[in-house]
Amino acid sequence: MSPSEERKDLPRGARVRRGGARRPLKIGGRQPRGVSARGSDYAAHAVLFLEEGVGRFGQGDLKGAIASWVKALESDPGLVEAWNNIGKANEIEGRYEDAARSFRRAIEIRRDQQEAWFHLGNSEDSRGHFGEAVTAYREAVRLDSGMYEAWNNMGNAYVHLGRLDEAVECYRHALSLRPESYECWANLGNALVDLSDLDSAVEAYERAIEIRPDAHQVWYNLAFAQASRGGLEEAAEGYRRAAGMLPDDYEVWYNLGNTCLEMGRFDEAVLAFRSALRGGEGDHEVWNNLGNALAQQGRLVEATECFERALQIKPFYDLSWNNLGNVLEERGNLVAATGAFERAVSLAPYQATYHLNLASVLARRGEIERSRESLVQALGLAPELRQLLPGFAEFVPLLGHPDLQP
Repeated sequence: MSPSEERKDLPRGARVRRGGARRPLKIGGRQPRGVSARGSDYAAHAVLFLEEGVGRFGQGDLKGAIASWVKALESDPGLVEAWNNIGKANEIEGRYEDAARSFRRAIEIRRDQQEAWFHLGNSEDSRGHFGEAVTAYREAVRLDSGMYEAWNNMGNAYVHLGRLDEAVECYRHALSLRPESYECWANLGNALVDLSDLDSAVEAYERAIEIRPDAHQVWYNLAFAQASRGGLEEAAEGYRRAAGMLPDDYEVWYNLGNTCLEMGRFDEAVLAFRSALRGGEGDHEVWNNLGNALAQQGRLVEATECFERALQIKPFYDLSWNNLGNVLEERGNLVAATGAFERAVSLAPYQATYHLNLASVLARRGEIERSRESLVQALGLAPELRQLLPGFAEFVPLLGHPDLQP
């Protein structure tokens, strides 16, 4: 066995970044409020087309609805309801640039429309214009401070901008207005994880789960936060709950496997990683960590096959080359192990343990000079490894060499 091992990949992090709060799209069919500069006949025609569009929208004819609202605007370009309706229809269709343009036109006509500002924020957020989204949401809550959806979505935009403290303030404000919103609790938990306030994040996720026990992604993120603060038992239970709700989500199984591996529960880790392969057969990290678990069970041939499979998927994956070298050395195939460690060193020459492992297998093969050179490289990168050397018989003949002195 090599004197040092560096076997596994890290768990995947929390995935649920945002739970956007979306109000039901209320399509307006109201009378114009004196914004038209045209005569009453034009205004009447505009209202008829406006109502026609509302009817078509209700029948699911979105394209026809937009056409009617465009005709309404031809009669009365100042008809705010038509601009807002077109914006909402475009938002539904995913045409966020067109939606933002319509909402801005409505706001130019009348600035006191909190709904228009809110939907403008959603459209800009969907376009990746997070600064503009914050500006729109700020105006929405200025006009209606009780609009919890705008506070929540403003928090989402702040997260994208990296302004996490402000995001937390927004989520807390949203929760003061709507404490039963599991999405706001989940979003607060995500931001707190990013701030490394893991205890508060766990509390937020637990509140979200009290409200929505079937929210598998919240269970996932709760488990990640618990694992990050050392609560491996709780993390494993959280991943199991998430996997039970969404058994085809292979990353849940992957993280469960990592957690069991860290706890020394190798049988459970193997089962979890094999479950992860149902959706992650093309994921080199799943194969790598399955190999880790099998190696810990002494199933070296199977572990070798897993590392080789990982390298078929990602040939330049230095961690699997190192792990492959470890199991080949344990199996007594020192020549093949040397080749694997050499490949790991060539791909990641900054990894001291790779040099150390190569030095070990070379010493066992009697290639003392090459072993010494690799050992010098390892100690140059990590001098603290020197204290391990006397514990390994293959290094004893090298310890008196001047190059290896402190």
